[in-house]
Amino acid sequence: MKLAFCLTRDAIDAPLDQRFGRAEFYGIVDSETGAFEAFENSAKHASGGAGSKAVQQLVDKGVEAVIAPEVGPQALDALNAFSITAFRQGGCTTVQKALDAFKAGTLEKVEKPGNKGLHRA
Repeated sequence: MKLAFCLTRDAIDAPLDQRFGRAEFYGIVDSETGAFEAFENSAKHASGGAGSKAVQQLVDKGVEAVIAPEVGPQALDALNAFSITAFRQGGCTTVQKALDAFKAGTLEKVEKPGNKGLHRA
């Protein structure tokens, strides 16, 4: 399964970013093979809708689940539209810790958005 993580720089040992839509980078780990890829978040400077724009980047990479600090309303709507499951990274500070928690089944699934964002009904 391809898992996406919010990163502060483009390395597997980078600290996890505390933002989703405006994260500096995203890292993708294949949970079965351990393959890693990182790329800069082109949505981080968007004037609005950064979360949903970030989701499109992850969709293009074939991501199946996201591990993030929080996910706003527009981003959660976009993730749900593409059947991508979101999990809260909780107290995890590195990709490895978050990956271990995911494999152990201890991460909380995101059911409701964590902040107001710029969601418009």
